[in-house]
Amino acid sequence: MNRRGFVAAGAAGALAPFFAPEPAHAQVTHQFGEAWFTNVPMQTHEGRTVRFYDDLLKGKVAMINFMFTECDGVCPGMIQNLTEVQALLGDRVGRDIFMYSITIDPKTDTPEKLAQYAAPFGIGPGWLFLTGKKADVELLRARLGFVDSNPRQDANPDEHTGTVRIGNEPLHRWIMVAGLAKPESIVRAVLRVIPA
Repeated sequence: MNRRGFVAAGAAGALAPFFAPEPAHAQVTHQFGEAWFTNVPMQTHEGRTVRFYDDLLKGKVAMINFMFTECDGVCPGMIQNLTEVQALLGDRVGRDIFMYSITIDPKTDTPEKLAQYAAPFGIGPGWLFLTGKKADVELLRARLGFVDSNPRQDANPDEHTGTVRIGNEPLHRWIMVAGLAKPESIVRAVLRVIPA
């Protein structure tokens, strides 16, 4: 079963704990914070430059997925699904919950192209589409646990995972949910990482 089939089969919303494989070349001494998540520069679909850890993740609750604009597989459905999640969360998005969609094709997906892609979905404040250097995006994919153990499959963008990583960075609470899960299930997953 390919990844798209797996994601569709997993759309009931099973949650998985956060286990990101450490790249073989990395010398990581801290499992959390900037040392793990990295502080690579990213460009938003709004044309701003931000640092991944300092500006986007530190002290926040975040939902992170990977996508690319020329994807004709899981991406459009996942982004549409996440617009419903954003609507359900209301004004909490951009205030105490943040959403980040990172392209796996930064050569093609400029900030302008990401803005054009996002526009028809009607995304609101608190949701950023991000691009950056290919090596930085690949490092983030590894650190956030979006890599496949099969290098051949991992190298095929059409087989990328359609999941969403949800985390409470200051409390080190991380889970993963299928991007095509029911929006209500994804919201429940978000609320699981936030103290009652």
